[in-house]
Amino acid sequence: MKPELIKNISLQTKFIIITFSAVIITMIIMGTLNIRREEAILYRDIERQGRILAETLAIPVLNDLIYEKLGLVEEGGLIDNYVTEIFKRKDIDLLYITILDVNGKVISHNEFSEYGKVYNDSVTLRSLNSNVTVIQKFHNDETGYGALDVATPLSIGDKRWGTLKFALSLESLNREIRAVIINGIIITLLLLAVSFCVIILLSRRFIRPIAELAKTMERAGGDTLDVQVDIKGNDELALLGQSFNRMIERINRSNTKLKRTHKELLQFVGAIERTEIDVLDTKVEIEGCDEISLLCDSFNNMIDRIRESNIELKKTHAKLLHSQRLASLGILASGVAHEINNPLGGMFNCIEMIEQNWNNEEFRKRYLGLLKDGLERIETIVGKLLWMSKKDERKPGSIGLRKSLKDTYQLIEYRIKSKHIIYREYVEEDASLVMDLHDFYQMMTNLMINAIQSMNEYGVLDVNAYTTNSSTILEVSDTGTGIDPDDLHRIFDPFFTTKMPGEGTGLGLWVTYEIVKNYGGEIHVESEKGKGTRFILRFNSGGNI
Repeated sequence: MKPELIKNISLQTKFIIITFSAVIITMIIMGTLNIRREEAILYRDIERQGRILAETLAIPVLNDLIYEKLGLVEEGGLIDNYVTEIFKRKDIDLLYITILDVNGKVISHNEFSEYGKVYNDSVTLRSLNSNVTVIQKFHNDETGYGALDVATPLSIGDKRWGTLKFALSLESLNREIRAVIINGIIITLLLLAVSFCVIILLSRRFIRPIAELAKTMERAGGDTLDVQVDIKGNDELALLGQSFNRMIERINRSNTKLKRTHKELLQFVGAIERTEIDVLDTKVEIEGCDEISLLCDSFNNMIDRIRESNIELKKTHAKLLHSQRLASLGILASGVAHEINNPLGGMFNCIEMIEQNWNNEEFRKRYLGLLKDGLERIETIVGKLLWMSKKDERKPGSIGLRKSLKDTYQLIEYRIKSKHIIYREYVEEDASLVMDLHDFYQMMTNLMINAIQSMNEYGVLDVNAYTTNSSTILEVSDTGTGIDPDDLHRIFDPFFTTKMPGEGTGLGLWVTYEIVKNYGGEIHVESEKGKGTRFILRFNSGGNI
């Protein structure tokens, strides 16, 4: 509903709607719980019947198996007849019945085509390995209903002769549940009708007097203060009416006193309004009652204090503006230096590699392309402030993580090899992410350089990218020094760093955190002191900002 429509609804109507809604919700919850309880009772009853049936049928079947082993009866004949007779019984809703030997081979079945098959499914294997009756629920695709798979061992002492296995359909359970639901709906509708009538009667008894009181209060206004509420009974509503009548009497007494001081207040206001100079130079001097004189003195003292405070405020404001300009310049200088440092590191690496392989034209073209990318990244740093304040300046698009991570690695390859770090990368074939490519480079470069700086030589750097459910996951793990538990909650704060002076500004992880949040992602960190750190970045696969 619109707010205007809600405001126009009467209190009585609101009472009926809220109370009736509460009754409906309560009855729905109670009906649902009752249906669940009935379903559980019926299911336990069918499960108990299945267990009793299994253990009852096991006795004659076991005897027939023993007779066959002793040669007293023809092998298979007696058991097959017994299985067929049981399956045809109408009072038992069987889907199948079979007898398995100790290896899971069918030695008797209501379907002749199943003879000789070996069942090795998980349900059968669990039955074969159990020394007690096993009952498992499954869905029967042929009937569209659930069913119970019941299996009981055919054994005497430690001697296992086989397993009796059959399935009971739960179709009858579903029919009974539907009947319970229909009956519950009918009863609920009847109760709702009765409840609605009761709510209407209650609303007229309790809400109407309140509405009458509200109308009386509405009439009391201005000079009309001679209204009274007609009091009936001794309940809370009557007490409310008495309180209202006493309040009207007190207002009438106070109104006379207010009128006496009204003229003096008008004189005070008029003196201020007649002043044509700046208000901070106004002085009010008026003769009147003690309260008016005190008000004049207080007003004059307040003007003096405001004048002095205004002078100090202007001085402080000027100092704050100067300090803010200095702080902004410092933050911009640190941030720009930090962001330019990463692509410059990659570019220096490219230059060194080009110098070492100058005669290799293909190698030179490849690294010149990377140098061009680095220059373009430095070019976009000028717009970094717009990225921080104007989200529409970014150009997010679908980027392939395999290629993008490869390009990121090439920019920091020199740093990795200089410390003999083992770099391992796992990226799913079609893993992708909706993000501005330069933001992606900045984010991953910050995390990977942090990992490199935290490790000694021969450390291990793992970068993984994969999708799960509706999310794209990026993981950066290292075997470095780890993060102290006391510092974990502060690592994303700007200017917080545990590195030696000159190694970091404390803005890298803060910039990474801002990038992740701007794309609707989440970033988590797991770290153990002395063993390493893992950063986990989670983004919605569908994208988006």
